[in-house]
Amino acid sequence: MSSKDDARTLVLEEQVKTLSDELLQCQADKEFVWSLWKRLQVANPDLTQAVSLVVEREKHKAEIKDRKVLEILQSKDYKIQELEQRVTGQQQEINGLLQRRTAEEESDLMKKELTALREQLVNKSQELELTFPLRTTENT
Repeated sequence: MSSKDDARTLVLEEQVKTLSDELLQCQADKEFVWSLWKRLQVANPDLTQAVSLVVEREKHKAEIKDRKVLEILQSKDYKIQELEQRVTGQQQEINGLLQRRTAEEESDLMKKELTALREQLVNKSQELELTFPLRTTENT
């Protein structure tokens, strides 16, 4: 199976899970409505109890929704922390590379200065030799 097929399979599995969850919720809603309808079909229905049941059901649904939102937010927070850690690591790597580059540039500059000083030394040595030639044993 290719990675494209794997990705498609994951998407389809997620869709199946979502649809299954929605089906369960719809079935639960149907059962609740059916139960409520039966309660209201009696000669003197207890409207206060029916309203309380509806309010309790809506509270429960809101709590489930809030829990899902909280899970999503926590997931996002975790992802943000991961990304911040990656950014920090990459920033440290960049700083290390910049320090190494700066050290290499300084080293190159010092090598150039050293080469220039050696050339000056050679030039001065030759100049001195021309000005004050070494006495050989013949002159003594």
